[in-house]
Amino acid sequence: MQLLLAFAAWLPFGSHGVLAYTLPDLSTNHHLAARAADLKAAAATLQPQLSKNAEIVFPNDDEWDALLIRGTSPRIYPNYNVVVQVATESDVQKTVQLAYQYGIPFLTVSGTHGWTKTLNNLPYGIQINMRKLNTTVVDAGGKTATVGGGTLQYEITRALFAKNKQAVTGLCECVSVIGPLMGGGHSMLQARHGFALDNIVSANIVLANGTLVKASSASHSDLFWALRGAGHNFGVVTSMQLNVYDIQKNWTVYALIYDQSKIETLFPVINAQDSSPTRPSNLVLTGVWTRIPDIDANYPVIAYTVAYEGTEAEAAQYVAPFQAVGPIVTQVSTNVDYVQLYTVTQNNLDSVACRRNLSAMGSGASLPSWNTTSARAAFKVFTALTADARFNTSVMLLENYGMQGVKAVDPASTSLSLEERQFPIVANPTIWWPGNDTKTIAEAYAYGEKIRQAWFSGVGNVNKHTYVNYAIGTESFQQMYGYEDWRTKKLKGLKGAWDPKNKFGYYNPVPSK
Repeated sequence: MQLLLAFAAWLPFGSHGVLAYTLPDLSTNHHLAARAADLKAAAATLQPQLSKNAEIVFPNDDEWDALLIRGTSPRIYPNYNVVVQVATESDVQKTVQLAYQYGIPFLTVSGTHGWTKTLNNLPYGIQINMRKLNTTVVDAGGKTATVGGGTLQYEITRALFAKNKQAVTGLCECVSVIGPLMGGGHSMLQARHGFALDNIVSANIVLANGTLVKASSASHSDLFWALRGAGHNFGVVTSMQLNVYDIQKNWTVYALIYDQSKIETLFPVINAQDSSPTRPSNLVLTGVWTRIPDIDANYPVIAYTVAYEGTEAEAAQYVAPFQAVGPIVTQVSTNVDYVQLYTVTQNNLDSVACRRNLSAMGSGASLPSWNTTSARAAFKVFTALTADARFNTSVMLLENYGMQGVKAVDPASTSLSLEERQFPIVANPTIWWPGNDTKTIAEAYAYGEKIRQAWFSGVGNVNKHTYVNYAIGTESFQQMYGYEDWRTKKLKGLKGAWDPKNKFGYYNPVPSK
């Protein structure tokens, strides 16, 4: 191990931030990883090198079961033999170095909400649990913050709110900050500031052999490009520096519920708002299809949210077209601060979205606009899905966050697919069910794909695209990462340069060839 540490200290790089030569293969002692007992012995050699707050947990330990529960388990069940709860950046390096030396597979975990089935390809190995790296510190000057790689959305939101700041992060409090960000990072603030990944200033990344590098526009810029859009495939982000912004105003939030007869009326209203050149950047439109039997015993309803950063009087002109459609229920929340916004929009820690130990999956479709014929077809499938008691808590996400800030960013500046910047809509059935029997899994996949194809039937000749964070591992490489030859060739080339042994190959993988 000491030889490996010494090696990592002088690893040279080329002038463009790409490894100057092929990484040496140190994984010759495969017998150490062949059996769980040997892996335990190998991990035990790591303990003296870790910081005092780091922990190594084995299957017989009391903490084991809790560390394996996910927001998407038991359907997603990487086959771990040991968990390393890292507490410092150095802990991450030393754990990855051990895994590299002995050829041990590993996965990095923060929020545990990834639902792509490619995570199940981990045959055995180490869970690197990042949750102790959960710091958020506003930097001098107040324009950026340094955020630990194990931080969750609710932690960064509250830490920044205490300083009257906010950052571009996702909507769900229980999800990690870094996980969604590396694949894009949709946000209530994206119309103003771009996607979450557009707000990374720099990132500390542990590479496959344990080397630590800082990636930014000025340092290892090719890696920085790849990180923003396909970052799960390149390294462990231990910390990152993000843009932060002063909080301007509180919010007004309208919660509107429609019955299914309004589909053909409501979606054109959303399209009109979305395509309007005067749509303000502080207007957020989201909704779900969901079962509420007390309102409609036979069909799902449309629960739609119109959120405006400003007063009720200022929001009135934007909600008026939605009220004209004729909601069954209207509820208005005023003077909602940014922390309360997560609760008012039902994305807080106690929400349905933050349940754990229920199998979960999606089948995302990114769309240029809502097509009412497709919407009706998707609704028909969703109705059948949620009529089944196993799936009756599932929802259909209808997301239109606004695109001004997203489209203001040069599409070539990050690895994120062009389609993700072009299409303003993310439609995603989020399917939950208990247990993990193969018949139910197959039915869930079939329902999800039927819903996705219903949405895709209305897009015409445009490329069919799925947001990589909503992908489930059945999609093509192009469907997730884009159809432009130059972009996909560059991304594959960088994968081969930075991770030639494909150590980071378990999350919607980028091939190196």
